[in-house]
Amino acid sequence: MLAACATPTQRIDVTAERLGMTKGLVEGLNFRHVTYAKPHSTTKTLHIYLDGDGSPWRHGRYIANDPTPRNPLVLGLASLDTEADVVYLGRPCYLGLHDEPMCNKNLWTSARYGDAVVRSMAAAAQALIQERGANSVSLIGFSGGGSLAMLMLAYMVSVDEVVTVAANLDTDGWAKHHGYLPLHESLNPMLLRYPTHVRYRHFSGEHDDNVPTQLTRAFIARHGGELVLVPNFSHHCCWREQWPDLIKK
Repeated sequence: MLAACATPTQRIDVTAERLGMTKGLVEGLNFRHVTYAKPHSTTKTLHIYLDGDGSPWRHGRYIANDPTPRNPLVLGLASLDTEADVVYLGRPCYLGLHDEPMCNKNLWTSARYGDAVVRSMAAAAQALIQERGANSVSLIGFSGGGSLAMLMLAYMVSVDEVVTVAANLDTDGWAKHHGYLPLHESLNPMLLRYPTHVRYRHFSGEHDDNVPTQLTRAFIARHGGELVLVPNFSHHCCWREQWPDLIKK
């Protein structure tokens, strides 16, 4: 009963503690960001995990007051990563911060990949890189977190690799595919240019009907990178079960 009454953030806090991850805060640009970190390791390689869009809508029709994810999938992926120093980086206004002064509901709906969000995520990631003393950095983003990982590259100089998982890399094509309204206040990863020194790997589930593989293939055809097509996977299944093996590859 107590668990049922807890907020999404409180449930994620409990999950993070159970997974041995410590909660923190990092300053971005005009926003604060919640982090969950595994114990600091001696490696100089840092993996920064970025979550999906969470729960921006209620019943598919009403804008949520709190967009925090109800499913801690990405937190689980981060906890299973033994290849590097690991930090989960939350978005502006997520994870209990939705009432902060700069927050408004556009930031988790039409502007969820907007310039203000992207710049603040990039600034927060750079602060983590400096804090953790990393000299090799991978951004690992699931779903909309993969969109943000690509967009953040415009404001970061110290990223060596981007790994996207079931990521929406063409927001216009994705909206058209589903018959949704375009995200007019957001940036579209498909339309940007990317540094050539960064390594790109894009995981796609064979049966993903949220972000179909053909959208990922179209992005790679324009921008390059490696497609890793995973048989029998959907948008949410079964990344956590197989993640230790996938991240090693």
